[in-house]
Amino acid sequence: METLIGQFSRFTVGTDLDTNDWVMAATEFGVNDNLKDIDRFHASWDHRDNDQQANTTQFLREVAEEDEDKALGVMQRIYTLAETDSDTLEKYPALEILENKNPETGVLHSTFRSKQFLDLDNIPGAFYPDLVDDINQCYNIGINDATLVLTRKLLENLLIDILRKQYGKQGIDLYYLPENHRYQNFSTLLNNFEENLNDFRHLSGGLGSDFIDELNAFRQNANAEAHSIETNITEDEMEDYREQARHASQILFQVKDNL
Repeated sequence: METLIGQFSRFTVGTDLDTNDWVMAATEFGVNDNLKDIDRFHASWDHRDNDQQANTTQFLREVAEEDEDKALGVMQRIYTLAETDSDTLEKYPALEILENKNPETGVLHSTFRSKQFLDLDNIPGAFYPDLVDDINQCYNIGINDATLVLTRKLLENLLIDILRKQYGKQGIDLYYLPENHRYQNFSTLLNNFEENLNDFRHLSGGLGSDFIDELNAFRQNANAEAHSIETNITEDEMEDYREQARHASQILFQVKDNL
C-alpha cells in the first residue's frame, strides 16, 4: 500500500486533475471528512503548491489506515479521471492494480494485500534482498503463481549456497553439474541436503524430517503452479503457502548464516 500511495501521489500531481475531482471521489467513498482534515489539501491543489504531493500522500495514508478498500476506491476513481499514456505504468508500475477492474461494475477485483509473503529482516547480500522484495511485491498485488515460483527460486538458491559453502569444490556434484554447466534441480538438491542432514542439525533447531517434508511439499506445489495453464489459488491456500515459505526460508537462512 505504501508503494502504491507513493507512486499514485507522484502521478497525480503531474495530471490536470483539480480539487473538485478529489472532493467527488472522497464523497463517493465517504471519506470527505478526511479530506477536509488535511489543512492545506484544497489550497495546494488549487494553486499547485509545493506541498501538493505531501498533502495527497497524507490523505491517502489516513484513509488507508481506516479502510484500505476505500483508499483503493478513491485512487481507482481518480485514476479513471486522469489522462494516462503508454509511459504511465512504466514510470509508476504499482498503478497497474488500478487498471484491474470489472468492466461492468468498475470495481477492483484484484487482490491487494498489505502484509508481506516473507517477513524477513536483515537479509545479507544483494541477490536475496532483491528477490524477497520481488516475492513480496507479487504477493501484494495478488499474482499468486509468480509469488510461489519466485519463492521456489529463493529456497532452491539457498540450498545451493548451503551445499556449496559446506562442501566446496570437493562436493561439487551435490549442487552443480560441471559437464552440463548448470546447477542441480530442486529435487536433487533437496535429496542431497536430506542425505547429509546430520552435517547441519547443529546449525538450526528446526532441521528434521518434518522440515524436509514441508520443504518438499512446497517445492511440488510451486512446480505445479509454474506449469499450470489455469491458476486458481484460494486465499486459504496462499496463507498455508505463506506459513510454509516463511518457516522454510527462516531456517535455511539461519543454516546458511551459521556455516
